[in-house]
Amino acid sequence: MALVDDFKARFPEFTPATVDSYWTALEVMWPAYYSANYTSAPTNQSEKTINEAIFNLIAHLFIAETDPDSASFQQAQSQSVGSVSESFQQGAQSSGLMTDFFRATKYGQRFLILTARNYGGIAV
Repeated sequence: MALVDDFKARFPEFTPATVDSYWTALEVMWPAYYSANYTSAPTNQSEKTINEAIFNLIAHLFIAETDPDSASFQQAQSQSVGSVSESFQQGAQSSGLMTDFFRATKYGQRFLILTARNYGGIAV
């Protein structure tokens, strides 16, 4: 199957028509963030993990493109509607703009987790 078809199967919460309308931009955009290759028929765990990271990256970018509230990618610390208020605890200290960008959605957070093994050096 093609990446777009696999993406639609993996994330049925995104309507196929909306995915189709944004797909051209997303297809050329995601490799700028992650330089791994998508495998249409993964044969080992490493390829499956890479594919899952790519799916979550595309889902994150999809939200960034389609959600008008995602413009700044900053989470509210407190909000109120009438007599109901809600506060959110800020996550760990920022590791930079790129990490903050990915922490803004559950898909971006999963992408960070799935690709964490690719960052940093090996302790000696």
